[in-house]
Amino acid sequence: MAAGKPSRIVAVVDDDYRVRESLEQLFHSAGLEHVLFSSAEEALSYEEAQQIGCLVTDVRMPGMDGCELQRRIGEKLPDLAVIFLTAHQDDAVYRHARQHGAFALLYKPFDGEELLRLITLALRWNRTQEAFDVDC
Repeated sequence: MAAGKPSRIVAVVDDDYRVRESLEQLFHSAGLEHVLFSSAEEALSYEEAQQIGCLVTDVRMPGMDGCELQRRIGEKLPDLAVIFLTAHQDDAVYRHARQHGAFALLYKPFDGEELLRLITLALRWNRTQEAFDVDC
């Protein structure tokens, strides 16, 4: 990657293969470069993590959850934009996302065009901006 060039890869972490398949089709149709992971542990072992510009992760997954993944990957990539996906309207998750600088939180089922809009914003995001105040 050239110096100063923003990372453009979108990483998806979701244990549900149907969600991964759906997002893969959506991203392919939008021309987004992406990688898919079935677990947080798999994502953390990705050798080209520095190429990731946006992380889209489920919150509730077996093993390590999305909140812990955000914390752990943030140690390596503190400026990474994180978009949480969840089927559960949980105040604790909302508070965690907000307190730990998540870019956005979307509830499943979500609109694919809205997710693409948020990803586009996240890939251009500057950490000096307020993160969680993106309309979603």
